[in-house]
Amino acid sequence: MKFGEEYFENLEYSKRELLIRNHVLEALRWGSKVSYSNLLDGQGKAALDVGCAYGYAVDILRSLCYETYGVDISGYSVKKAKQLCSMDFLVCDMQKGLPFEKDTFDLLTCFEVLEHLTHPLSALENMFALCKGIMICTTPNRVVEKPVKKLVRDYDKTHISAKTQNEWEKYIKSLRPSYFRIEPFFDANLKAADKLLFFKSFKIPYFGLNLRILIKK
Repeated sequence: MKFGEEYFENLEYSKRELLIRNHVLEALRWGSKVSYSNLLDGQGKAALDVGCAYGYAVDILRSLCYETYGVDISGYSVKKAKQLCSMDFLVCDMQKGLPFEKDTFDLLTCFEVLEHLTHPLSALENMFALCKGIMICTTPNRVVEKPVKKLVRDYDKTHISAKTQNEWEKYIKSLRPSYFRIEPFFDANLKAADKLLFFKSFKIPYFGLNLRILIKK
């Protein structure tokens, strides 16, 4: 599956920048709360964003003082990311492995990526191996994503591996983490003339449109 210029243009990805940035910050705030760690302070820590796309999450992590790297399978998106910020970006497939040593990163993030993968468990295993602290992922909730997204005409056909909370729990338990947490949620927002007027994430048991996943090594 290719994620080149046509894919990102059809998705109007650049127009979603503010939503994506808020999505990332809300996930980090949630992760801080449920892990009793301050993930908003990256001083002296290293972070990796997997599936970095245009680098919006990498830019946020950098602003929080993490030593930050980004990887993506798309050469096109990595090129765009390098235009945004002068950080280290690499093209690679996380299902096949990532070019870093084990236990390298204090924080590893993966936002709205797992659902695109043919082998998401392999990706989780490879990411977990690199993490010495906490992993945070977000991904659509298969229970509700397809009917809701089709209704509003925003369904992405490349979501071939969207899963339920129970399915992710089985995957994550196989990693044998010290702790994990999964929470269904919904990002509510209000936009006007391309300006974001309101954004807030709400926990919605079972029927949340997305799932937040925290895994602690």
